[in-house]
Amino acid sequence: MNQNFKKLIKISEFCRWLVLFSAVAIVGYLFYCYWAYDDIRFNSSNTLLLELWHLASANRMLLLAMLTPLFITFLLGVYWLQRLLSCYQRGLFFSDESMKCYLWLVWLKVAALVFEMLQTLGIGIYHQSFFEEGRIELVLDFGNISTILLMLLIVYLLKAARDYEAENQEFV
Repeated sequence: MNQNFKKLIKISEFCRWLVLFSAVAIVGYLFYCYWAYDDIRFNSSNTLLLELWHLASANRMLLLAMLTPLFITFLLGVYWLQRLLSCYQRGLFFSDESMKCYLWLVWLKVAALVFEMLQTLGIGIYHQSFFEEGRIELVLDFGNISTILLMLLIVYLLKAARDYEAENQEFV
């Protein structure tokens, strides 16, 4: 086996453990803050959410329900990233399984973008039921759109590389 492939396999294994450890640490931190401090840290950049969270008359279960789709998207992203890195760890860089994992990651990124916008809209509407002066700002981050487009380009390049590799195997 080529030395570069061996390095890629080792890096994939390291990244797989790093992603798993990071995800467990993040989820642990979120639950710790929730139970120890009665504070919500997931999507804590949303000031309307934080204002509603500390308001006694706001329904916290509704707020948690609004956060759930993004949290599930995060967990699914970790799962599919683990599967992708597992494929890479086994040397399956251009396999159908690795392509399936990568496509799931792309669509999860798109879903997260949509869920974040819907969540902002839902929290803003709920906020306006308590405060009249609240403004709803839907921010469409160009960085997220660029990332999605770049991921789609990588999917195309991976498919082209897989086809090129298959063509070379047929030639040999």
